This record gives sequence, structure tokens and C-alpha cells, in this order.
Amino acid sequence: MRTKKIILFIVEGITEQICLGYILDQLLSNQLIQFQLTNGDLTSKFGNNSSNIAAKIGEVVNQFRGRIFKPSDFLEVVHLIDTDGAFIPDDRIMQAEYEKSFYTDINILSNKTEDIQKRNRRKSQILNRLITLNKVCRIIPYSAYFLSCNMDHVLHDKANLSRKEKTEYATQFENKYSTQPKKFINFINNAQYAVSGNYQETWEFIKLDTHSLQRYSNFHLYFSNPKNL
Repeated sequence: MRTKKIILFIVEGITEQICLGYILDQLLSNQLIQFQLTNGDLTSKFGNNSSNIAAKIGEVVNQFRGRIFKPSDFLEVVHLIDTDGAFIPDDRIMQAEYEKSFYTDINILSNKTEDIQKRNRRKSQILNRLITLNKVCRIIPYSAYFLSCNMDHVLHDKANLSRKEKTEYATQFENKYSTQPKKFINFINNAQYAVSGNYQETWEFIKLDTHSLQRYSNFHLYFSNPKNL
């Protein structure tokens, strides 16, 4: 009997796992689906940069591995990333009385505009590096998929949820699709937000203008590969 290999999904927090965990477990039942939570955004974390991000992701994978799993136990690592408006022009970051950044389809509103500009420069450089990264821990295939401007935006059409709201919407999403996972495939392929093109083309699209603030994703591409279903 063939031993299942691990598909490790790297996500920021527990609500992402609530939304997708059971659905992916059913859709990808030929493999062992696992999640590693980073408790924050690796692509904008202070100290991370385009030169060390591959090693940082390797550390996340090794944290999951512990002393139990070998790199050869993995089929792949899939990184789900919020774009957070990382590629927008600086003049789209507007001064406003928001301690926490507020996202619209064309602007980021914040009382810390310079900090957001610096974050965006760092994050966009990191994302440009991750687009070219195809292996971590030397041998494990790696790919990154975006949900813009964040996962809540794509899955719930709500870009500025509170922590409590995130949990409520995540639970609703899980309840809606966990018993009908094929309907999730239809959902994520909706032409309203599923960017057309191949992997590289979709990433080039999200870099343009204010697309990285708007409701787009290329996660549907993951399920277009026959080996994943």
C-alpha cells in the first residue's frame, strides 16, 4: 500500500486553517494534508527580506518536521499569501486616522503611511523572490499562491474584518463547503476573481496598478493540475 506524502500548507493563522483545512483534506485525500501557522505574515515581518526569505520558509518547514519527518516525506509545500496591496504606488497609501490599515480597492488608509510604504517595498521584493522559488529544504517542491488583498477578501468579500469577525466568517465558510468540497472548486474558479493565465502570468497581473488591493486570486491554478485532484 502506497504511503501518503505530506502536502504542507503554510498560512498566517487559524482562521485560514478553519476555512480550508477540512475542504482540502477531502479534495486531496490521496495525500496527507497538514497546516503550519506562521502567526503573522512572513512576507512583511521585520527582519525578513528577499535574501533570507527562502531560509525563513525552510525554518517554518523544519519547525513542522521536528524530529519526525524527513524532506522525502513531503510531496510539496504550498504557501498561501495575502498581497496586502504590496505592489501599489506610494501615492495610493493615504493619510487617515486609522491605527490599523484600512483597505479599499484603490487605497490603503493609515496614520502610518511611511511605515506602510516601507513594508510594501520589503514585501514586494520578498514576493518577487518567492515567485522564482521552486524548492525549500533543498528537495521539497514549493509554490506560492496569492489571495488579494487578503484571504478574507477573496473567501468572504470582506477585506477589513475584526479578529472576532474572521472566526465567525471562517466557521460559516467551513460549514458551507466542508460537506460539498467540489463546490469550493467552483467557487475558487469564479471568473470574477480567478485570474486567468499561468502561474507566472497571474503573478505579473497582481503586480499591476492597484490589483494587489482588489479581489483576485490564483489559487484556482493549484487545482487545475490533475495530480492534485
